[in-house]
Amino acid sequence: MMTTHPQRVLVVTGAARGLGLEWVRQLTQDPSNFVIAVVRDPSKATQLIPLLGPNVVAVKGELGDFDSFPAVAEEISKVGGGRVDVLINNAGIMAGAGASYSDGISHSTPQEWDEQFRINVTAQVFFTLALLPLLEKGKEKKVVNIASMLGDVNHSEDNPQVQFASYSVTKAGITMANLKFKERRFTFLALNPGWVNTDIAGEGMGAYAPLQPEESIRRCLSFVNRATTAESGKFWSLDGLKEAVTQ
Repeated sequence: MMTTHPQRVLVVTGAARGLGLEWVRQLTQDPSNFVIAVVRDPSKATQLIPLLGPNVVAVKGELGDFDSFPAVAEEISKVGGGRVDVLINNAGIMAGAGASYSDGISHSTPQEWDEQFRINVTAQVFFTLALLPLLEKGKEKKVVNIASMLGDVNHSEDNPQVQFASYSVTKAGITMANLKFKERRFTFLALNPGWVNTDIAGEGMGAYAPLQPEESIRRCLSFVNRATTAESGKFWSLDGLKEAVTQ
């Protein structure tokens, strides 16, 4: 539990590695932040463990287990002092043809569609709903849903050779869900971090990515910090670009 009263309480899902870990790393550089890292198994989050301390705690949360969300929210409330200022829904998966640059939709399976929708869309929506009471008590009331240029229609039309079919559809889905939340007095951002060299870049494609996690999240964080309700419900890239860009 936090021992001081920080200016901001931030929750990051999927924080054990990749972009989620980078969100945590950069957020810890501001001593006024108290970061709650949601991971499947804190004891196995070997890259996260060195970052834990007075202003960073890990909370166990399995985003595929919707029934556990009230208990996870209760634990977040306990360690975060009863409020959340910013929720970063970073957790996401690629599966099957959804992780393939070249294999089209005909190579996909119902199972991969179900798996990806469950984590990339449904879990994000209902985890947000579980945390809404805490966000209501926060100062900033910001929710960041990690989107992708792969879920943008214009980008897909301009790059027909790029597949990731089932994954792309889930990212279009979370962008639309983001819009549906706009009616609340919150700032909901569908934020594309660009094409980044991470484990989830798709079957070995990370090596070709033009962005490293540090630059991607530095730019994303700059936008999140200054975003207001005027930007809510919309799709954005990196540091506030309106186009679906890779870098």
